Amino acid sequence: MSAATRSTGRAIPQPAEPTTPSQAAEPAAPTEPAVAADTPAPSEPAYELVDIDRYEVFDDGPVGYVEVIPPLFICYSGHPYPKAIEVAQVFDFEQAVRRVREAAPHSGGSHDHGRSAA
Repeated sequence: MSAATRSTGRAIPQPAEPTTPSQAAEPAAPTEPAVAADTPAPSEPAYELVDIDRYEVFDDGPVGYVEVIPPLFICYSGHPYPKAIEVAQVFDFEQAVRRVREAAPHSGGSHDHGRSAA
């Protein structure tokens, strides 16, 4: 029996308990995924495995590739693969997909790769 229960005969809520904040956060958790499910699909990276170690990245059509060479993910902007240009090397797959989408010519990302259409 705790000191709070002994003196009054009933449990007194303890604001300093670490379980109280987590219990308050639990009811909010189910509402967050529902809101996330209502967000448009373009915010999520779209990709597809096209070879044993290569993913094609989409953003209103194919925009580039992520090649897996452990521990790195090599990011290529452009389509088709032989014409794609390396834009980054990262250690995280999701970041690699974002980098490819950001480097796509029709996105808001940087797309000047030093080549001209001559």
